[in-house]
Amino acid sequence: MTKQALLESIHPGDRVRILVHAGIGRNGPETTVRTGRAVMRGPYGWVLNMGGAHGIPGVATLENIVSVMKGSNAND
Repeated sequence: MTKQALLESIHPGDRVRILVHAGIGRNGPETTVRTGRAVMRGPYGWVLNMGGAHGIPGVATLENIVSVMKGSNAND
């Protein structure tokens, strides 16, 4: 599945895995995979609730999306 198809398949409530910046290592910039719950579609991609006491925001875009896991309320 292409990244464009992954992005288009997201619905509110789905769990989305994205790459986030994790600092600078010996070999340059490093990334890590983080998971969040899709909340709504924004102008740059899907807005994610990454967890935490007040819901840390994240954005799933074509450049950083890794995978999508359908939520329990998915009717597809």
